[in-house]
Formats: sequence, C-alpha cells, structure tokens
Amino acid sequence: MTHTSKETDGKFDLFYRGGWAYLVVHPPLPHGRPVYPEDVENRMRLLGVPPVRTKVIRRIIDAAQGTPESLVEWPAGRALEATINVRISEDAMSASVVVQPPKRGAAPPEVSDVIEALNHSGVLHGIDRDRVQRLLSKREYDVERIVATGRAPVSGAGRRVTYHFNVNRGKPYLEMDFGRINLKELNFIENCHQGELLAELEPPVGPVAGETVTGQSIPAEAEVSSAQLRAGANTRLADGGRALYAASDGNVRLANGVILVEPVVTVRNVSYETGNIYFEGSVVIEESVADGFVVEADGDIQVGKGVGKATLRAGGNILLKTGISGNGEGNIDCGGDLFAKYIESSTVTCRGNVIVEEAIMQSRVTAFGHIVLNGRRSEIIASDLIVGGALWCKKLGNVNEAPTHVAAGVEPNLLITFRATVTNILEKQEEWNKVDQQLEQIERAIADGRTEARVLTAKRQLQVNLEQLEAEISRLQARIPALKDRMEVSGQSMVVAEAMIFKGVVITFGTLEYHAPDAGARKTILRVKDGQVIESGFNYYNRPKLTFNQPRSAVHDPE
Repeated sequence: MTHTSKETDGKFDLFYRGGWAYLVVHPPLPHGRPVYPEDVENRMRLLGVPPVRTKVIRRIIDAAQGTPESLVEWPAGRALEATINVRISEDAMSASVVVQPPKRGAAPPEVSDVIEALNHSGVLHGIDRDRVQRLLSKREYDVERIVATGRAPVSGAGRRVTYHFNVNRGKPYLEMDFGRINLKELNFIENCHQGELLAELEPPVGPVAGETVTGQSIPAEAEVSSAQLRAGANTRLADGGRALYAASDGNVRLANGVILVEPVVTVRNVSYETGNIYFEGSVVIEESVADGFVVEADGDIQVGKGVGKATLRAGGNILLKTGISGNGEGNIDCGGDLFAKYIESSTVTCRGNVIVEEAIMQSRVTAFGHIVLNGRRSEIIASDLIVGGALWCKKLGNVNEAPTHVAAGVEPNLLITFRATVTNILEKQEEWNKVDQQLEQIERAIADGRTEARVLTAKRQLQVNLEQLEAEISRLQARIPALKDRMEVSGQSMVVAEAMIFKGVVITFGTLEYHAPDAGARKTILRVKDGQVIESGFNYYNRPKLTFNQPRSAVHDPE
C-alpha cells in the first residue's frame, strides 16, 4: 500500500465574497491525493452554500489553477463577512473604523471594502489607504483606528520675521540621557560672525481653506498686521529692509524687538538663571560665578565678585576683582594674563603672567610667564607652583611649615612631562616589585613539589609580565637624560621673597634644588649662576626688575 503525505495532497478553499461563493483549488504534488468533488460538496453543505452540478465543480478541480473561481451566487453568505463600522469625529476632521473579523467561510476584508464603507458613511476626503492596508495586513480587528483626516485651514499672515538665532534663550533645556533636566546647560549666549544673516522678512501668506473628511470647506482667516526688521548695534539692513546681517562678531540677541550684536556679553551672575556660558567674544560677569558652573570665552573674562567651585577658560586675559575659592574644585585656564585678588584651593594654568594681590593658598598654579604677588600680604602657602619666568612675593610658606613647592625657570610643559615620566617610572617599579614577589612565591611552591599545570602557567605569565615591565621601565628611564638636558633655566628666572621663605619650602630650578633652612630665609633673592642656586639679599630700593611680555588688553572695567 502506498502512503501519501498531506503536504503533497491537493487543497481547496471555499469562501464568500461580494454575494458569490468562490472555489480555489490547488493541485496535488506527485503521489499526492487529488481533490474530489464530494470533498467540495461536503464543505458546501456544511457552510450552507447553494448546490451546483457536480460537473461544474469537477471542471474547476481539473483546471486546479489556484485562483478563485466563481461557483454560485450565495446571498446568504453576507452574514459571514467582516463588519466595518465607521465613526466620524464631532468636528468631522477625522474618521475611524472598527473592523470585526469575518466568520469561517468568508474571505478577509480588502482595502476596497473599507473605502466603500467609509464612502457609504459620507467620508470622501483625507482617506489614508496605507493606514487601511496596515490595519488589514496586521489583522487589527475589534480596535478603533483613524484612517482619514481632514485638512486644517491655514490662516493668512502679513510679513513676518524669521530669526536665524534663538530668541528664547535658556529654552529648551538640554536634557541628560536619563531624562533629568540639566539647568546649567541653558542656551544663554549665541555667537554670530560678521556678515552672517540674522533675520529676514518673509513674504505675506494668503489664507488656505481647510476641508473636513466629509468634504465640507473650512474658511481660513486673513491677517492684516505686518512685521518689520529693526536693526540695533553692530547690525545692518539689506535688500530694501528685508534682510538683516551682523556687522561684527559677537553675541546676537533680541531686545524689545530690536536685533543687536554685542562683542562683549555682560551678565549679572553665572548661576542657574543663566547656565554655563560659552562665547566667542569676551564676557563680563558683574557679580559672581556659582559653584559648578563653566564660563568659556575666546576673548577675556572679567568677574566682579567671587568665583567658587567653578571653571573659567579664556583665550585672552582673566580678571577676578576678588578671587577664586575653589574648595579643591576650582579651575582656571587662561590664554593671556590672570589678575586676581587671591587664589585658594584651585588649579590654574596660565599661558601669560599671574598677577595676584594678596595670596595663593592650597593651589596648583602653572604660569608660562611670571607669578607676581604685589599686595599687602603677598603670601604663598601650601601650594605647588610651576613658573616659567620669575616668582615674586613677600612670604613663601608659613610658620606652620606647610609644604610649598616652587619650580621656576623651566618651560612648564617640559617640566610637566619630566614629572609625569618620573611618576610613571615609580609606578612601574612598584608594579614590578609586586610581580617579582608573586613570582618568588610561585617558585617556592614549585620547589616544594607543586608542579600542577596551572602553577607552571602562572610562573610563565609572571615572567612575561616582568620582562614587559622591565622593558617599559628601561624605555622611560632612557627619556630622563634627554629631558634633563632640555631643562635649561631661563635667564629671567628668579625667586624673590621680600619678607621670608619659611622652612618646608622647596624651590627647584630645573634639576637644582633649594631647601629653606630651619630658621627660614629673610629678604631673599634666589637665582641660578654657573650651575648653582645663588642666594642674595633683597633691598627694596635696589630691587631687581622684571621684563613682562606685551600683555593682551584686559576687558575694560566699567567702573
């Protein structure tokens, strides 16, 4: 007996569509069972399809084309087809459908069925055939879906101004990845360049009527009023008053309907009210910079009052009328000269000169030029200073012998590289010592008879690590002589303490070191001569002179 698989047998489908019963027959594969007329007739009786002659069914079976063939009219089959309910919104600006699935024996609904139902309900415009197709292909039955939308009217408008800059500073807020609002990142400053288009007048727009899904027209309103461009400082009108351009670089903003460009931005405080400031010109802060905020300017920065745990970065000069109390987190990066009343618990990098009135305390200060303190106190306490030129103060260190270190006369980047190399060598040496101790422990274990594979593997790996560390240490040590040879002390380099250098102060000129004696050193000038640190007395009336490079102009003080 030959057995056949249902997968190779012929198949047929019988369904209702549009008042007729349709028959689809698929032929069998080789050795498969064909479709017999009685199979179709049994299904017709089960569904209640009117009978037809057997030879009609046989003809469709013999053709077996796999396409629907009309079999017989079947009016009663309408009860099996899908139901499509249409709902039109109260304002007639949208229409939705709910498709209820067909019963067994009816074909699934088609796009044309839904559109026919919509048209029959009065929906004539705004039908989205793609939405209907998605609804049917995903078989989203028994759920309401909008498939038609009206067209809203477009009001007419007179001439309007299109701004090419943000006129609502501070909004929208820049959000962090996890959704919380970062209030410090408000868009307070917006830079523009000379010749940049800032705003233009748009031509009038005529009204455009809208239309509901049922085809009803919605009239649009016309607007009579018309705007105009108003040019402020550092801007110019062109094209018959229809375009406005920047006449200089600076900060562009809208003030009482007037567009202006400010080459210097002035704010009262930098806080949550303004957010961080990033500006291509200069920035004047009349009062203070709050903790945690950043001010960056390509030009100068001037602050009228205090700076806390903040960051200031300027391409030009920085002027702090009071100073900075950074609590370990203050940071200043200055491309020109830095002027401050005091620097406390902060990190400062200045590519010009650092001029401080009263004190530098618990800070790390790097100056490519000179560091000069010239006020009543003029003291440096518990700080680490790198100065490419000279250091001048009254008191260096204090009676409590707070460790204070000054490196003078060497190009700062070179000294920083030298220090980093020495630190790296020490770290690698410490790592080498740990690996060597681990290797000794492994070797003792092997000597005691521990010869498992994992122990031997560990030994080989530790030996490889030692060799790599030795090579790295050798490479770093080879750099030291060349770095030392390059650390020539500047001829302008000196350290001047008009009053006292206290015990605990260490001063280096390249590779030369000076340690303050136990009793300190009064009224002292330190210089390098013939490869030695030379100490001499300070005489106010015969004091040495410092040569300053031509400074960049500071921000004009409005006071």
